[in-house]
Amino acid sequence: MTIKLINHGDTGILQLEGRLDTNTSPEAEQVFEQMTERFEHVVLDMAQLSYVSSAGLRVLKRLHMAMAKKKGTLELKNVNKMVMEVFEMTGFAGLLKFV
Repeated sequence: MTIKLINHGDTGILQLEGRLDTNTSPEAEQVFEQMTERFEHVVLDMAQLSYVSSAGLRVLKRLHMAMAKKKGTLELKNVNKMVMEVFEMTGFAGLLKFV
């Protein structure tokens, strides 16, 4: 998985490309932790994210919780149909904010 950061002041946009799974979630979690410390608002651009596994869902939940704890925001955009189906089947669609 490739993660690219676009800095917009107090907003960090992360462009995710590839798969968010058991192999890539530890790296993603490190990046997500840095984003919660650095930004008030985090946007995940998932246009190029092709797959998310349960390990990926766990790191997304941790990111969501960390941003909520600091009263920041987390938004997901450009979620493809297959990844959205995973969010809907697991109940994450009701937890996360989509733009």
